Amino acid sequence: MIRPVQKELLYSKGKRKYLFCTDSAGAEALYPLVRQTMEDHVPFDFLEIGHESDSFLEQWFSQQKMGTYLYLSGKWEFVSRIKNLAFEAGFTEFEMQLKVIGPARKKLICSKCYGIHEVEEALHVTCIHCGLYLEVSNHYSRRLDAFLGYSSIK
Repeated sequence: MIRPVQKELLYSKGKRKYLFCTDSAGAEALYPLVRQTMEDHVPFDFLEIGHESDSFLEQWFSQQKMGTYLYLSGKWEFVSRIKNLAFEAGFTEFEMQLKVIGPARKKLICSKCYGIHEVEEALHVTCIHCGLYLEVSNHYSRRLDAFLGYSSIK
């Protein structure tokens, strides 16, 4: 299970180094955390990503040492892309916090027919493949990059 996207990011004390990664929409949400990091005199990198290539980001993540903590803030497409690059570099869901600015789209897998849907903020959807009424769960498959939709009663 992955940590859910958060409404507010919380400062996680005692880390070796902090990485703040954002697009132009998410930078403001990170400023209080950067301020706290500076007050604690802990090393950090702040990277506002525009059109940097995935290879640059893969290299940046791979150069980080154990004990590094990642904060991601931005639009859904950005957060999803950077989160996956961080996972590939060895970060775990316990070494990062995510904040999405605007609507968050999730891939959802039907527990009956395994059909895939894209949902935004919905808690319940009807499967377009088999018609089953689904509840959007917080059980996440990193391999499929999707959440599980459980059958639900109306």
